[in-house]
Amino acid sequence: VTPGSTCVVFGLGGVGLSVIMGCKAAGASRIIGIDLNKDKFQKAMTVGATECISPKDYTKPISEVLSEMTGNTVGFSFEVIGRLETM
Repeated sequence: VTPGSTCVVFGLGGVGLSVIMGCKAAGASRIIGIDLNKDKFQKAMTVGATECISPKDYTKPISEVLSEMTGNTVGFSFEVIGRLETM
């Protein structure tokens, strides 16, 4: 992760929160947390996420949502759910 970069973290459990902290420490300017469980959003924001979204809130694929949100500027993406389908 480079200073000023945009990161996306799929999964906001313990490992995902650690990834967010690492992205923040590396100087990412935008860190988007993604999880189906919105109860995890507050903790993610506390440790450094700049915004959080749930795929349940969209009818189109989350990749399209992220592309529109960021203008195709996601520099780093982390899948910490452990599901092959997410990748």
